[in-house]
Amino acid sequence: MITVKASEAAVGTGDAPQGWRVLLRSSEIGVVFLASVIGVFAGLIVLAMSFTTQLLHELVFGLSQGQRLSITTNIPPWRALVGPVLGGLAIGFASWLFFRRRKQPVDPIEANALHGGRMSLRDSVFVALQTIGSSGAGASVGLEAGYTQAASGLASHIGRRLRLRRADMRLMVGCAAGGAIGAAFDAPLTGAFYAFELILGSYSIAAFVPVMAATFMATVTHSLLAPSLLAVEVPPIGPIVVSDLPLVVMLGAACTAWSASS
Repeated sequence: MITVKASEAAVGTGDAPQGWRVLLRSSEIGVVFLASVIGVFAGLIVLAMSFTTQLLHELVFGLSQGQRLSITTNIPPWRALVGPVLGGLAIGFASWLFFRRRKQPVDPIEANALHGGRMSLRDSVFVALQTIGSSGAGASVGLEAGYTQAASGLASHIGRRLRLRRADMRLMVGCAAGGAIGAAFDAPLTGAFYAFELILGSYSIAAFVPVMAATFMATVTHSLLAPSLLAVEVPPIGPIVVSDLPLVVMLGAACTAWSASS
């Protein structure tokens, strides 16, 4: 009877029932299941943001359906000028209104390093909208930061509703960020390494299965629903012969020297 009342009270306050919290705290299978669900959400977020940005490109720059802005060479000059200018003004004004009395949003890395995985869902959604609007208006802005921000913010929100422990909150934020990167590039292993090295800051056996489950579920979700968004067209570069290798080595050495000096 006490358990039932506690569960009802939790539901009334917006938290998950106590049974779910007990399952997640006592069962590794429960943690993996939650990580998989978060991975699916991450894949859906990446899909929604990519689709919306493409629609904005088609609307602002007059592209045909499915045409990529980055490889288009016949954009009317007035669209190329007006789109980024008006888009930048709109995004700047909206950002000023939203953040004039609020602190700057916490990203997934800072959230895990300083706040135990706690992030604002509202701030994360707005950052995602900023990213979509900026990229959609033609700014040279990658969507990856928006992907990880939105997915991690949702994971943190879910973790708070489930009253997860600090370590589990950090893990779910890492799963969401890794899943978003994996879905964005159709590369679940890349997403997992991103989660371990940048978000969690370490490798551990306990985190391996949840992170891999999240990144694979995110990638599968995105690739099943919209495989065309992941397609990358690479023009032919011709055969690579042995005489090209010294140039490659010299280029690598120059890049290394430049990185070390900076």
